Amino acid sequence: MSLWRRGNDGATFDDRHVDSKSACLIRDPAGFNAASLLLLGPVFCGWVCPLGTIQEWVGKLGRKWFGNKMYNQLIPRKLDRVLRYLRYGVLAWVLYVTFASASLVFQSYDPYFALFNFWTGEVTITALLILESILLLSLLVERPWCKYACPFGAVLGISNLFRIFTIRRNQDTCKLKGDACSTLCPMNIEISKHTVIRDHQCITCMECTSEACCPAKNTIYLGLGGME
Repeated sequence: MSLWRRGNDGATFDDRHVDSKSACLIRDPAGFNAASLLLLGPVFCGWVCPLGTIQEWVGKLGRKWFGNKMYNQLIPRKLDRVLRYLRYGVLAWVLYVTFASASLVFQSYDPYFALFNFWTGEVTITALLILESILLLSLLVERPWCKYACPFGAVLGISNLFRIFTIRRNQDTCKLKGDACSTLCPMNIEISKHTVIRDHQCITCMECTSEACCPAKNTIYLGLGGME
């Protein structure tokens, strides 16, 4: 659950505490992530990213219409596993065209840039169409941009391999009734098949934990990392 969504769900924030450092979390996500990746992994993706949050909001409608058993489960798992690596191809392309042209070519396609500048003349039609497509697709698939195409998320996702605190599952208390943790994971990670989540797609959203959805108390939690 993102901070943006948390505020929308009723949490209050005192404007007096939103100082310049807090504003930097939004204006300078790279700076924020540099301080958090080692500890918690890509928390920017799960808790701060505005585009990710808007996809969540739209996804609420999709989940309401299709239910938990269908929403975000429409793409076959084998195909989903392949598509997850597509964002690394996007990252490679972005790096190549940026260095080759010495310009920010990706800005012409970037839905994040379009989200914050759609009222200006700086946004291309292509970027607006991509943003619109992402929001429409969010009615069927949760966080489609984050999962399949975001180059920034691809970079941050690598931190899951070495982060200090990870999502963990206690096999001794796991009841596996309904498989809620895997079903409700926005990134389609099969939580119930692992004891330590090192998946490059994890965004530390905490939606799979015992506090959020798991019926077994203290079974899925954020704890010191390790390997399976």
